[in-house]
This record gives sequence, structure tokens and C-alpha cells, in this order.
Amino acid sequence: MITDIRTTTARITSLDYLLEADGIAADPVSLLLLAHTARDLGVNELLVSIMVDEREPEVARLRAYARVAVQVGNLLGEQVPAAAVVRELQPAC
Repeated sequence: MITDIRTTTARITSLDYLLEADGIAADPVSLLLLAHTARDLGVNELLVSIMVDEREPEVARLRAYARVAVQVGNLLGEQVPAAAVVRELQPAC
């Protein structure tokens, strides 16, 4: 499997802004693409499944997204802050 780091990092960054503005359901396709990449990289399956499960509460999905995004960035050797979502969740964590 070959993962284009720049594409993945850019996708996470743009997804951050969408999720901050419109919530976790803003772009389900990009979320599923991130989940696929995360699974390929060996990110914790529980976090990935919570992130994409529409039955889970939105706050749980956002927290899972933030952790998945940071882990994907770390595994790709890029710093992905998931800034928008992490900033939004700081009081809740």
C-alpha cells in the first residue's frame, strides 16, 4: 500500500475545517477515506469504528476523529494537529 502523505495531510486539514463548521457528518466520504487509511496504517480499530459509526454520539465521534487524525499524521511522519477539532474539544476532554 502506498499512501501519499501530502494528500492525506491535506485531506485531514480540510476535514478539520468542515467538521468544525458543520459537525461530524459534514463529509462522510472523506471520513471514510481517512478511516480506510487509518486501518491500513494500523490505527486502533476501536477509535476508527467509533469515528465512522453514525449511531455513536457526535462528541464521541469527534474525539475519535481527533485521535485518529493525529495518529495517522504521526504514523506518516507528518505533524497533523487536527487543530480545529482539538480546539473545540479541549473543554470536553
